[in-house]
Amino acid sequence: MRNHGRADPIRRLARVVVPAIAALVCTKATAAELTPDVAAMPRVATIDPRFQSYNIEMVEVTGGRFWKPYGAAGAQADAKAERFAPRTPIDLRDDRLRKLAAALAPAYLRVSGTWANSTFFADTGAPPTTPPAGFKGVLTRRQWLDVIDFSHAVDARIVTSFAISAGTRDATGRWTPEQARQLLAFTRSTGGEIAAAEFMNEPDLPAIGGAPDRYDAAPTAGTLLRSAPS
Repeated sequence: MRNHGRADPIRRLARVVVPAIAALVCTKATAAELTPDVAAMPRVATIDPRFQSYNIEMVEVTGGRFWKPYGAAGAQADAKAERFAPRTPIDLRDDRLRKLAAALAPAYLRVSGTWANSTFFADTGAPPTTPPAGFKGVLTRRQWLDVIDFSHAVDARIVTSFAISAGTRDATGRWTPEQARQLLAFTRSTGGEIAAAEFMNEPDLPAIGGAPDRYDAAPTAGTLLRSAPS
């Protein structure tokens, strides 16, 4: 008498394993047969040579409290740990940094980030030591000049965003473009150029970006329409 109870599991296993092995062998053979000849493929499109670019956080330019470096003490996944640490302004005149950045040229240099939403541009030779009301950081002329000089030295066109925090708003809560105008005018006056600008950084996260309470798409659209050139 045959032991059907023992044979049945073996047959079931064989029905699974054998087709799997066959499929694997077939897949490898097909992949070898269909290896594309990239050199012979027609070009269907091109990308801008500056497509692969990089970002420097605004708070790295101005200095301030920023995310702790990976691996730093207290920067682990502990939800109760302090995740920020004071940062001194980055030295954009550093020769080694410039050589490394120039190797990525041509590129775009984005100077933005969450902190940019509430950074005051001090268009004066004597910048305030503390941010004015409604702002959390201060960008000096000297610091922005370093950004412009860096962009020239490494062939990286500047992309940035404007402040939108309470300090940029009138008594009704509407955004006013004065800070943006000052930054643009100073950039032009010093031989710099801003290739593109966002109205604000991460408009999809207004609560953490310094925007007014209950700020959403409606006031953003209204602001852009009022500020657009006629």
